[in-house]
Order: sequence, then structure tokens, then C-alpha cells
Amino acid sequence: MAEPGCPAVVVASLGLAAALLDGFCVRLGGLLVAVLVFTVLAVALRRATATLAPRLARPSAVLGGLVLTAVALVLTDALVPGDGFDLHGPVAWVVTVLLVWAAGVAYGEVDTQAPAEVPPVAS
Repeated sequence: MAEPGCPAVVVASLGLAAALLDGFCVRLGGLLVAVLVFTVLAVALRRATATLAPRLARPSAVLGGLVLTAVALVLTDALVPGDGFDLHGPVAWVVTVLLVWAAGVAYGEVDTQAPAEVPPVAS
């Protein structure tokens, strides 16, 4: 998971998946709750993984990101009431995981704001 901390990216990717897929039904209230739950879970899973297995984080970043995205979506689907957020069917699951993961990767690539503790680069 590249950058799970941007709720706008999660809203956009989940909204796109819901619009494109018959196996994904979402209502506005369910989407908002799902974004909150997914973002918290994704950040927590990412931090736990980085803490528990720092050596494995680099070599398996792509596969690990996909797995963490899938786990966060499974937990989100289980925690958010089905009348507001319902993801079912293998195609819907695979496409949604890929869309949410790809959106996070894309966001991470274009987010150019350096963290506060990084000194500026001299020109």
C-alpha cells in the first residue's frame, strides 16, 4: 500500500469501483464510513507490517501492498453495514483491490511534499 493516508484517494477509487462494478453496491453514508474504516485499517496494517517485518517491506512492496489493501478491504467490508457498503463476487473484489491499490501508488508518485523533518535540497 503506497499511501493509504489520503481519504480523497480512497473515496475516488472506491467510488470508481462502485460505479464500474455490478458486484459493488455503496451508498453515500456507507462510503464515508468505509473510507474512514479503510484508511485507519490501512495505516495501522502498514505500520504494523513495517515494524514487524522491516526486512521484507522493500523486496515485496508490490505484493505486500496488494495483500494489505485486500486485508483492509475485507475488514472494511466486514465492519461496515452491508446496506451501505457491499462488495461481493470475485471480479468485484479483484478489480476493487487493484483500483484502490493503484490509486494509492499513483498518489504516492505525485505527492511531492517532503516530510517536515527532511531538509531542503540545495540547488
